[in-house]
Amino acid sequence: MTATSTALYRGTHWDEQGRWFYELLCADGSTDLLPGIGTRLAFRVTGGERFCLGYDGFGAGKRGRQACPRRAVAESGKQCAQCRITEGWSVVHGHRGPLTALPAQIQGYVAQPHHLYIAYFGDGMAKVGTASAIRRHRRLFEQGALVARFITDSPDGLHVRELERVVSERAGLRQAVAGVTKTRILTKPLPPWPTLEAAVTEAAAHAASTLPADIVRTDTAWSGGRDFYATIRARGRFPDAVEFTENTGEYVLNAVTAHGHTIACADEAGATELVLVNDSRLIGRRIELDAAITSVAAPAQTSLF
Repeated sequence: MTATSTALYRGTHWDEQGRWFYELLCADGSTDLLPGIGTRLAFRVTGGERFCLGYDGFGAGKRGRQACPRRAVAESGKQCAQCRITEGWSVVHGHRGPLTALPAQIQGYVAQPHHLYIAYFGDGMAKVGTASAIRRHRRLFEQGALVARFITDSPDGLHVRELERVVSERAGLRQAVAGVTKTRILTKPLPPWPTLEAAVTEAAAHAASTLPADIVRTDTAWSGGRDFYATIRARGRFPDAVEFTENTGEYVLNAVTAHGHTIACADEAGATELVLVNDSRLIGRRIELDAAITSVAAPAQTSLF
């Protein structure tokens, strides 16, 4: 990708080890993964429209991430109606039949072993979620959980989604937390790490107690957010997060660390505190990369920490 080019911003991309990248869809339909650490991402937002992010191919046809063939505007969420149908995931959430009744392109993926987890984000905010066995850690990095616990294993994706529904209803745990909410929690003073571990342990124990009697319970801890937590707690951060609510603007992201959709950036004006940037509202928007841009994503007031 050249120093000045236009791309569709797809968000942060994570792997199982917690390495992350900026994911960009280039004009020719190819995908660029730019290392999150060590890349100075300078760009301007060129409009408020959010475009379809395409679809993931799982079946016998095209595999991997595919660009939207129509380059359509996303009517809702992150996809156009056609890409949502092509991918097949839209029917899984409400599906109550056998695996064989699912779209052929996703049957193999859904048939894999899955796990049920409880994720904790701080400030009393916890959720129940699911992850396939091959991307269980990546899922939690994507979610931006500070700590989590896996509370049971499941033979497939349909079975685990039913357990998720049961735990959500019985334990009163939500199934989703908005990305901007997770970032705003991180602008507040953070409690000691043992307090976070105690909170997720309590939430997980309560959730596990609501599982059906025939379900084998597990208790596997995950602490993949610890390095991120330690960095922002040691450096301090501004009390206002950047959320890309404007239709236009110029920004420079010089990341020190990240977690989920929260990117902690060095303040190029020289402050030691980090600027927390949530990229959720940037996903699906067209950006113009320009290394000459010097404007920075900056908070509105000085640090309170």
